[in-house]
Amino acid sequence: MMKVCVFGASGYTGASIYQLLKDKHDIEVVGTFLREPTMFDDLYKLDINQPESFSDFFKKAQPDVVVWSVMSGPNEHELVDQGLMHLITHLTPQTKLVYISSDFVFAEGKGPYNEDHPMSKLPDDHLLANYANAKVKAERFITKELTNYAILRAGPIYGENKIGKLDERTDKLAYHLRSDKRIAFRDDLIRTFVYVDDLANVVVELVQNDVTGVYHVGPNKSQSFYEFMRQKAEEFGYDMNLVEKESEEEVVNQEVPKNTSLDTKKITEITKQKFS
Repeated sequence: MMKVCVFGASGYTGASIYQLLKDKHDIEVVGTFLREPTMFDDLYKLDINQPESFSDFFKKAQPDVVVWSVMSGPNEHELVDQGLMHLITHLTPQTKLVYISSDFVFAEGKGPYNEDHPMSKLPDDHLLANYANAKVKAERFITKELTNYAILRAGPIYGENKIGKLDERTDKLAYHLRSDKRIAFRDDLIRTFVYVDDLANVVVELVQNDVTGVYHVGPNKSQSFYEFMRQKAEEFGYDMNLVEKESEEEVVNQEVPKNTSLDTKKITEITKQKFS
């Protein structure tokens, strides 16, 4: 029986991945969490940045496949420099790593991007540098040190996951619309939005096959945040005119990459998933 470990199994995306794997009768899955509360009662509490506890856990788990769905925003650098480094020292050539990355590895924001486009970093003093640059560093480290890996780059992840949790943006949108309050989103920030369970399904497929490499995950469609949120408002049955255009003025060193949309043709060749 295949053994799979999901790091970050209590997170928004990780929870869907973990639940889908639990439903597979030919897979034995273990998952980790760090902060209470968690929606699952069978997860291991683990600080993956602590080498001794990480090593003890990994030696007991002995997974055939590792899914890295841990995300730490402003602390992403620490997660890469410590947690991911600990993991990679424990992986054998036979152990597959499925790593969830981000469209923010294209910090220049001149998309759409395919998998062969070079990654770019933000200036070190930029507000978003810790997250974006850590993802670039992680990808470079994985591709240099490993051969048995699949890196999945995703834009904004949305929707209700397998345990009924909404992403923060959509949740905030729904809260405003329920109260007939107006809410504004940028129309100049272009992204490839991916439904959380579509991404989770792709991860589960890659867990079970021998496909490796770097893939962009999501539909063959890009939208601005303003366009996307107006569409969501209409789907929810609310007045889409409550969604307005947000100011595009920005503070120096806090500019958001404009177009990080992804060319997703390659992923359709190796997965059965139909994207929402």
